[in-house]
Amino acid sequence: MARNSLYNAFGEPPTPVIYFSYRDLPTPLGEIHLRARPSAPSGRPERPGGRPGGETALAPEVRRVVRGLDPELPVFNVRTLTDHVDTNLIFRRVPARMFAVLGPLLLALAAIGIYAVVAYTVSLRTTEIGVRLALGATARRLVGEFVGESLRVIGVGAMAGWLIAFVVAMDVTGGEPLDIVVFGGVPAILLLVATLACWLPARRATRIDPMVALRQE
Repeated sequence: MARNSLYNAFGEPPTPVIYFSYRDLPTPLGEIHLRARPSAPSGRPERPGGRPGGETALAPEVRRVVRGLDPELPVFNVRTLTDHVDTNLIFRRVPARMFAVLGPLLLALAAIGIYAVVAYTVSLRTTEIGVRLALGATARRLVGEFVGESLRVIGVGAMAGWLIAFVVAMDVTGGEPLDIVVFGGVPAILLLVATLACWLPARRATRIDPMVALRQE
């Protein structure tokens, strides 16, 4: 009996397997796993950290030993464990690298969209801003109201997106612990960018002369 382990690829569910020796169940294909010694053979340079200059350098020796057992038995697809792991992770690394590039771009597009919507909304309320400034309202109060109104809508959308991402992550990871930094940092960054995108047009609108704003009608 052995505990669960990865067999073909990362993320696969546990699969019941019965192991037989090649003598009891001969197969046309097989795998040989070798563990190299930490010390490099004489005359071969070592990599940083004391590792040999390449575990694949053992391939000729493996072929020689196998040829001694069976001259007609071929040895192919010799690779290190690192190469094997990299091959299995390729379909995870490509999306991760794409999101690393697309993430900041999407954040910038979201900020531009929020800025455009808030700027347009503020432009429609220019007369209102002029009247309120003429009646004694402070610029800080007006900016706070505009930012608060916009952030309430943005907060609802961000919460809905966060809940969807949480449900999807729980389904994909199978109940494994989630990355708190990612699930807490991304909404915080989005709200920070949204706050800045709301504050800029609101602050610019409160700097206009009340008389100029009133003459726009």
